Amino acid sequence: MMRALRKNLDIILIIVVVAFAVTIYYGYGSYRRSGRTGQAVAATVNHTAISFSTLDQAFRNFLSQYDSKTLSSWDEKTFDLLRRLVLENLINNELLYQEAQTRRIRVSSKDIETELEKIRAQFPSESEFRRYLEYQGLTLSALRESLRRELMIQKLTESLVADLPIPDEEVQKYYEEHQDLFTTPAQYHLLRMTFLSREDAEKALRRLYLGEEFAKVAQEVSLDEAAKKGGDIGWVSETGLSQEVREALEKVRDDPRNVTPPLKVGDTYVIYRVLEWKPREVKAFEDVKENIRQYLLKEQERVRTEHLLAELRKKSTITISEALAGTTSVETPVPSETPPAAGSEGEVE
Repeated sequence: MMRALRKNLDIILIIVVVAFAVTIYYGYGSYRRSGRTGQAVAATVNHTAISFSTLDQAFRNFLSQYDSKTLSSWDEKTFDLLRRLVLENLINNELLYQEAQTRRIRVSSKDIETELEKIRAQFPSESEFRRYLEYQGLTLSALRESLRRELMIQKLTESLVADLPIPDEEVQKYYEEHQDLFTTPAQYHLLRMTFLSREDAEKALRRLYLGEEFAKVAQEVSLDEAAKKGGDIGWVSETGLSQEVREALEKVRDDPRNVTPPLKVGDTYVIYRVLEWKPREVKAFEDVKENIRQYLLKEQERVRTEHLLAELRKKSTITISEALAGTTSVETPVPSETPPAAGSEGEVE
């Protein structure tokens, strides 16, 4: 869960409109009932106020990432902690924004409009986009102002590593030490039949040996959900298969006429046929080195931003509302990047 907690909690750039259930407000509602939201200011950062309305909106957007089952499993202490985490993130953003102002970082109108169009593109129509703004209680000018702030912060953090070289040796070392991130496991396109007993599985196996089609037998006797598709379960990574199943598939994978013997999987017995398979593949260093370099640069940006925030906190005046004094005190660093892995959006490949 902590990895999720370290994600960007930005109020504006979360563009999924959610109809919040009562359970979502299990913890949030307690503040309203106790009158805590009567306090106008949740925190001040060098005399700049962060209102309770801003905190509560950010907290609601944060909660919208979770389903009602997850939310109902949290007690009030957990909600207190999460709300404080959201507040600390808002404080960090304000500190970075103030520092960006001090350094006279500027953002062009063109940059703002580019980001605005990216948000618009997430909606099927302009009217849906406008309804979203109305739902959030936002105007276009307020959204543009928020984007300006976020872009200023982004430029600030990027400037911390603007002249930082990432040596080829460091990139090569990361590649060699994290081979699993750049490896695609072997994959199998499989047909499968499932039975409750070995006896039933062996009866089906005899029919296959006598020349009946796998798909026909599967449709007639397999208990598998894929039976109606002739047992076709599509492509499966070897990492999702047990050692026994992998070893059996390796023995039959080069001959599509062969099938595995009945294999015990949990409380059932299964028979597989391999239609196709793709061997394990390691991406070449030359194909991923620039992605690795960018990842390492982002890691340095994160570290330097955390150091900057520590310095800014030391010399800043930060006060938290007495209404939040009883909640757990936490300090959230800038969200860390997830280590790069092969085959995922935004990851090194």
